[in-house]
Amino acid sequence: MKPVTEDVKRWKLMGMGALGMMGIAGIALGVSFADALKRIAGLLMGR
Repeated sequence: MKPVTEDVKRWKLMGMGALGMMGIAGIALGVSFADALKRIAGLLMGR
């Protein structure tokens, strides 16, 4: 029973780490995308 419990805990930790990394990557991608849109809008408006 104990090895199964430890495996489940390890899977949970690995899953949470993966979700955290995906969240950080998503934030970075969103910021980059917003910055790119801002630059394109600036070019189109003649700034």
